Amino acid sequence: MNSLNIDDFKNIFSEISTLMNDNKNYLCELDGVLGDGDIGVTMASGFSFVKKELQEKQSLGDFGQFFRTCGSVMSEKAPSTMGTLLGSGFIKASKSLKGKESLDQSDIVELFNQINDGIQSRGKAEIGDKTILDALTPAVKALEKEKNASIETMILEAYKAAEVGMKQTIEMQSNKGRGARYQENSKGKQDPGATVAKLIFEGFRIYINQHKAI
Repeated sequence: MNSLNIDDFKNIFSEISTLMNDNKNYLCELDGVLGDGDIGVTMASGFSFVKKELQEKQSLGDFGQFFRTCGSVMSEKAPSTMGTLLGSGFIKASKSLKGKESLDQSDIVELFNQINDGIQSRGKAEIGDKTILDALTPAVKALEKEKNASIETMILEAYKAAEVGMKQTIEMQSNKGRGARYQENSKGKQDPGATVAKLIFEGFRIYINQHKAI
Protein backbone atom coordinates (compact mmCIF):
# COMPACT_ATOMS: atom_id res chain seq x y z
CA MET A 1 0.00 0.00 0.00
CA ASN A 2 1.82 3.07 -1.28
CA SER A 3 -0.98 5.61 -0.86
CA LEU A 4 -4.50 6.08 0.48
CA ASN A 5 -7.35 7.43 -1.61
CA ILE A 6 -10.66 9.00 -0.66
CA ASP A 7 -12.48 5.65 -0.56
CA ASP A 8 -9.82 4.39 1.86
CA PHE A 9 -10.44 7.39 4.11
CA LYS A 10 -14.20 6.91 3.96
CA ASN A 11 -13.66 3.39 5.28
CA ILE A 12 -11.16 4.60 7.88
CA PHE A 13 -13.68 7.11 9.21
CA SER A 14 -16.23 4.31 9.32
CA GLU A 15 -13.85 2.30 11.51
CA ILE A 16 -13.30 5.32 13.75
CA SER A 17 -17.05 5.83 14.03
CA THR A 18 -17.49 2.22 15.14
CA LEU A 19 -14.73 2.58 17.75
CA MET A 20 -16.22 5.79 19.14
CA ASN A 21 -19.62 4.14 19.44
CA ASP A 22 -18.16 1.00 21.05
CA ASN A 23 -16.23 3.13 23.56
CA LYS A 24 -18.97 5.70 24.16
CA ASN A 25 -19.65 4.71 27.76
CA TYR A 26 -15.95 4.34 28.56
CA LEU A 27 -15.22 7.83 27.25
CA CYS A 28 -18.12 9.26 29.22
CA GLU A 29 -16.80 7.60 32.38
CA LEU A 30 -13.38 9.16 31.85
CA ASP A 31 -14.94 12.54 31.10
CA GLY A 32 -17.27 12.29 34.07
CA VAL A 33 -14.25 12.45 36.38
CA LEU A 34 -12.56 15.46 34.78
CA GLY A 35 -15.18 17.09 32.56
CA ASP A 36 -18.93 17.19 31.99
CA GLY A 37 -19.24 13.51 31.11
CA ASP A 38 -20.51 13.82 27.54
CA ILE A 39 -17.42 13.30 25.36
CA GLY A 40 -18.42 9.73 24.52
CA VAL A 41 -21.84 10.82 23.33
CA THR A 42 -20.53 13.75 21.29
CA MET A 43 -17.73 11.75 19.66
CA ALA A 44 -19.98 8.80 18.82
CA SER A 45 -22.58 11.19 17.40
CA GLY A 46 -20.08 13.44 15.62
CA PHE A 47 -18.24 10.65 13.84
CA SER A 48 -21.52 8.93 13.00
CA PHE A 49 -22.72 12.06 11.21
CA VAL A 50 -19.35 12.44 9.48
CA LYS A 51 -19.52 8.82 8.31
CA LYS A 52 -23.07 9.31 7.02
CA GLU A 53 -22.16 12.51 5.16
CA LEU A 54 -19.08 10.93 3.56
CA GLN A 55 -21.02 7.87 2.42
CA GLU A 56 -23.83 9.94 0.91
CA LYS A 57 -21.51 12.18 -1.11
CA GLN A 58 -20.78 10.42 -4.39
CA SER A 59 -17.87 12.67 -5.26
CA LEU A 60 -15.73 14.63 -2.86
CA GLY A 61 -13.29 15.78 -5.51
CA ASP A 62 -10.14 15.94 -3.45
CA PHE A 63 -8.89 15.72 0.11
CA GLY A 64 -9.37 19.43 0.55
CA GLN A 65 -13.09 18.97 0.09
CA PHE A 66 -13.04 15.72 2.09
CA PHE A 67 -11.60 17.26 5.24
CA ARG A 68 -13.55 20.48 4.85
CA THR A 69 -16.68 18.31 4.91
CA CYS A 70 -15.42 16.39 7.96
CA GLY A 71 -14.61 19.60 9.80
CA SER A 72 -17.90 21.30 9.02
CA VAL A 73 -20.00 18.29 10.01
CA MET A 74 -18.01 17.67 13.20
CA SER A 75 -18.29 21.31 14.28
CA GLU A 76 -22.04 21.40 13.59
CA LYS A 77 -23.09 17.97 14.84
CA ALA A 78 -20.77 17.68 17.84
CA PRO A 79 -21.04 21.17 19.38
CA SER A 80 -18.67 20.46 22.26
CA THR A 81 -15.09 21.28 23.14
CA MET A 82 -13.73 18.15 21.46
CA GLY A 83 -16.02 18.51 18.46
CA THR A 84 -14.87 22.09 17.98
CA LEU A 85 -11.21 21.14 18.32
CA LEU A 86 -11.41 18.26 15.85
CA GLY A 87 -13.48 20.36 13.46
CA SER A 88 -10.82 23.06 13.54
CA GLY A 89 -8.08 20.50 12.94
CA PHE A 90 -9.86 18.94 9.97
CA ILE A 91 -10.60 22.31 8.39
CA LYS A 92 -6.99 23.44 8.76
CA ALA A 93 -5.82 20.20 7.14
CA SER A 94 -8.23 20.71 4.24
CA LYS A 95 -6.40 23.86 3.17
CA SER A 96 -3.06 22.11 2.68
CA LEU A 97 -4.57 19.06 0.97
CA LYS A 98 -6.49 20.92 -1.73
CA GLY A 99 -6.09 19.19 -5.09
CA LYS A 100 -4.83 15.93 -3.57
CA GLU A 101 -6.73 12.83 -4.69
CA SER A 102 -4.46 10.38 -2.87
CA LEU A 103 -2.10 10.66 0.08
CA ASP A 104 1.36 9.13 0.27
CA GLN A 105 3.63 8.99 3.32
CA SER A 106 4.63 12.66 3.15
CA ASP A 107 1.00 13.72 2.70
CA ILE A 108 -0.07 11.70 5.73
CA VAL A 109 2.57 13.45 7.82
CA GLU A 110 1.28 16.79 6.53
CA LEU A 111 -2.32 15.79 7.27
CA PHE A 112 -1.69 15.06 10.91
CA ASN A 113 0.67 17.98 11.36
CA GLN A 114 -2.09 20.29 10.19
CA ILE A 115 -4.72 18.60 12.37
CA ASN A 116 -2.39 18.89 15.36
CA ASP A 117 -1.65 22.56 14.62
CA GLY A 118 -5.32 23.36 14.12
CA ILE A 119 -6.25 21.79 17.45
CA GLN A 120 -3.39 23.49 19.27
CA SER A 121 -4.23 26.89 17.80
CA ARG A 122 -7.90 26.61 18.70
CA GLY A 123 -7.43 25.13 22.17
CA LYS A 124 -4.34 27.14 23.19
CA ALA A 125 -2.94 24.06 24.94
CA GLU A 126 0.62 22.76 25.14
CA ILE A 127 2.13 19.33 25.57
CA GLY A 128 1.84 18.35 29.22
CA ASP A 129 -1.46 20.17 29.80
CA LYS A 130 -3.27 16.81 29.81
CA THR A 131 -5.26 17.14 26.60
CA ILE A 132 -5.68 15.40 23.26
CA LEU A 133 -2.30 16.85 22.24
CA ASP A 134 -0.48 14.56 24.68
CA ALA A 135 -1.45 11.59 22.51
CA LEU A 136 -1.73 13.31 19.14
CA THR A 137 1.62 15.13 19.08
CA PRO A 138 3.72 12.02 19.88
CA ALA A 139 1.83 10.18 17.15
CA VAL A 140 2.65 12.95 14.66
CA LYS A 141 6.32 12.76 15.65
CA ALA A 142 6.22 8.99 15.09
CA LEU A 143 4.77 9.54 11.61
CA GLU A 144 7.55 11.98 10.80
CA LYS A 145 10.20 9.58 12.07
CA GLU A 146 8.84 6.75 9.90
CA LYS A 147 8.00 8.81 6.80
CA ASN A 148 10.42 6.78 4.67
CA ALA A 149 8.88 3.49 5.80
CA SER A 150 5.68 1.86 4.57
CA ILE A 151 2.30 3.35 5.41
CA GLU A 152 1.63 0.24 7.49
CA THR A 153 4.71 0.90 9.62
CA MET A 154 3.95 4.60 9.92
CA ILE A 155 0.42 4.02 11.17
CA LEU A 156 1.44 1.26 13.57
CA GLU A 157 4.16 3.40 15.16
CA ALA A 158 1.81 6.38 15.36
CA TYR A 159 -0.83 4.24 17.06
CA LYS A 160 1.71 2.94 19.58
CA ALA A 161 2.93 6.47 20.31
CA ALA A 162 -0.64 7.70 20.79
CA GLU A 163 -1.34 4.85 23.20
CA VAL A 164 1.78 5.61 25.24
CA GLY A 165 0.93 9.31 25.28
CA MET A 166 -2.62 8.53 26.38
CA LYS A 167 -1.40 6.44 29.31
CA GLN A 168 1.11 9.09 30.34
CA THR A 169 -1.73 11.55 30.90
CA ILE A 170 -2.72 9.51 33.95
CA GLU A 171 0.10 11.06 35.96
CA MET A 172 -0.34 14.57 34.54
CA GLN A 173 -2.17 17.49 36.11
CA SER A 174 -4.95 19.05 34.04
CA ASN A 175 -4.20 22.63 33.05
CA LYS A 176 -7.00 23.17 30.54
CA GLY A 177 -10.76 22.92 30.48
CA ARG A 178 -12.96 21.69 33.30
CA GLY A 179 -10.26 19.31 34.51
CA ALA A 180 -8.05 22.24 35.53
CA ARG A 181 -10.43 22.89 38.44
CA TYR A 182 -9.19 19.73 40.13
CA GLN A 183 -5.51 20.76 40.05
CA GLU A 184 -3.45 18.06 41.87
CA ASN A 185 -6.54 15.87 42.22
CA SER A 186 -6.67 15.47 38.44
CA LYS A 187 -3.60 13.23 38.65
CA GLY A 188 -4.25 9.50 38.51
CA LYS A 189 -6.98 9.85 35.89
CA GLN A 190 -6.64 9.25 32.14
CA ASP A 191 -7.49 12.17 29.89
CA PRO A 192 -10.57 11.52 27.71
CA GLY A 193 -9.29 13.74 24.88
CA ALA A 194 -6.05 11.80 24.64
CA THR A 195 -8.15 8.64 24.57
CA VAL A 196 -10.07 10.02 21.57
CA ALA A 197 -6.75 10.56 19.75
CA LYS A 198 -5.70 6.98 20.47
CA LEU A 199 -9.01 5.68 19.10
CA ILE A 200 -8.59 7.72 15.92
CA PHE A 201 -5.22 6.11 15.24
CA GLU A 202 -6.66 2.73 16.20
CA GLY A 203 -9.24 3.18 13.44
CA PHE A 204 -6.45 3.83 10.95
CA ARG A 205 -4.51 0.81 12.22
CA ILE A 206 -7.49 -1.54 11.92
CA TYR A 207 -8.19 -0.52 8.32
CA ILE A 208 -4.53 -0.62 7.26
CA ASN A 209 -4.07 -4.08 8.79
CA GLN A 210 -7.10 -5.36 6.91
CA HIS A 211 -5.91 -3.98 3.57
CA LYS A 212 -2.12 -4.00 3.76
CA ALA A 213 -1.82 -6.80 1.20
CA ILE A 214 -3.89 -4.93 -1.38
